[in-house]
Amino acid sequence: MRIKQILLAVVFTLGVGGLWAQSSAPKMQFDSLEYDFGKIPHKSESVKCEFAFTNTGSAPLVIIKAVTSCTCTKVDFPRKPVMPGAKTTLTVTYEPSKKESGVFYKAIDIYTNTPDKRHTIVVKGNAVP
Repeated sequence: MRIKQILLAVVFTLGVGGLWAQSSAPKMQFDSLEYDFGKIPHKSESVKCEFAFTNTGSAPLVIIKAVTSCTCTKVDFPRKPVMPGAKTTLTVTYEPSKKESGVFYKAIDIYTNTPDKRHTIVVKGNAVP
């Protein structure tokens, strides 16, 4: 009988611990996952946009890295942890090609310490001659 009580206590503790770990995680909630630059001259200077997000979780959110789909896209992100409830932004810079024009669609993967690990945002538009 005593062994059953001990095993039940261990199982209960592990179960509650697992729930606590899940409930005390950061969560990245973007206001929007996509930005459309519309028509821009293909020989123009770089254009920028911001993606606002909030840490809606209950632990500090850390952005580990941002990976772009090409070298024409750059990302500036907070290097310090984003505290629970805090709102901040990522800045994306797109540099149009001097040689090419046309529709573009660039994905940016944001790697974090959230349970989802990776979040994808997109910039798009049309570089016109």
